[in-house]
Amino acid sequence: MCKINLAWTLGIVLTAMVSGTTRTTTREPTTIESIVIRVPTPRPLCIRPPQCIPHSPRVCGRFPNGECQRFSNICALLALNRHRNPLQVVHTRELDCRGSRGVGAENRRPCYHPCPARPVACKRTPPAEEICVRSRNLQSCKLLANNCQLLNQNCHARPRNNWHRTDKRRCGNRTVGDKPDVCEKLPVPVTSRPRLRNT
Repeated sequence: MCKINLAWTLGIVLTAMVSGTTRTTTREPTTIESIVIRVPTPRPLCIRPPQCIPHSPRVCGRFPNGECQRFSNICALLALNRHRNPLQVVHTRELDCRGSRGVGAENRRPCYHPCPARPVACKRTPPAEEICVRSRNLQSCKLLANNCQLLNQNCHARPRNNWHRTDKRRCGNRTVGDKPDVCEKLPVPVTSRPRLRNT
């Protein structure tokens, strides 16, 4: 009887050992997540709107030399910058174009800013910075050394705001310090007419 019980017990132990050795452990595969960093593409310096309506508002642009000009719309200003590198014209406030009424390069004027309480002591500048100015009535012209003198003339001389820049050829052979005189006439461009061939 004891032998039967011993054999039965050994059978159970061997069965448990065999079943324990046949088990296999499975591991879930590890996944590596890849992180993609997308660098935004650089935007162009000037983004021109797709279209500008004919009645879009005029804008004011400032040049590096301190002059301001009105443009018919923001598209015209941006189009000028596309042909220059680095950027030359900066969109500025409307007040800076207060002294310029018309649109275009021929109406470019020094940017407006409030007059100082006293005349400014202007520095000496090379002859290349000399400017020809014309009176408001378009009758008199004179030569000034620089924009600083123009500011003093328009702010502290009578009548005020009487002078604006014009073509330097209108001053002829005048020198800085000469009294205002009649403006020189500019040569009229000659346009050649096409000749008609006799057939």
